[in-house]
Amino acid sequence: MSPSPTHKRRTSQETREAVLIAARRLFFTKGFDQTTLMDLGEETGLSARGVILHFETKADIIATLLIRDYTARKAPMVERPQGSTHAQRILDFYFWMAREDAANFIAFPALWSVSARWSPSVEAEMNTALRRMREPVRQELSRGMAAGEFRGVDIQHADEMIWQSYQHGLRAVSVNGGTPAMAVPQVFKTLEALTA
Repeated sequence: MSPSPTHKRRTSQETREAVLIAARRLFFTKGFDQTTLMDLGEETGLSARGVILHFETKADIIATLLIRDYTARKAPMVERPQGSTHAQRILDFYFWMAREDAANFIAFPALWSVSARWSPSVEAEMNTALRRMREPVRQELSRGMAAGEFRGVDIQHADEMIWQSYQHGLRAVSVNGGTPAMAVPQVFKTLEALTA
């Protein structure tokens, strides 16, 4: 059956957008594990195979949603009182992250369960988004090391340690209950370990 003259076919990008919109709604209402490719297809007028033509896996869909979220985030410029430490500024960044993460927190267990199944291109895109988003932390680490507040360690390694401590805290909170802000004390402990 050919499309009617008044029906405009979607471009590939428009179809990807439709899948992402449907996925965001279904993943948060029905749950990631319970949402099938057929569900996404029904929501967008595609077959399950049609969905796969635009995203390799469901894991890539949820990763793309998270990448968009991370890419859209702009860390606020917080004025700290005179004498505030670089560690306090890093904690401010992670409290901001926790506030931003609250909107997506329900999906985090699904994200962690599928992150090992992301395609290589999606994983590279995720790493780029995370590096860009965490740039303020690396700047504070660099300034803190120059000021003698932190031990002289590799900045990339220190940034990754802090990020992993936050992720560990989020996992614990998602299992035990609570909000993303309850993960920030893990960051504090890591910063204490980095203190000169």
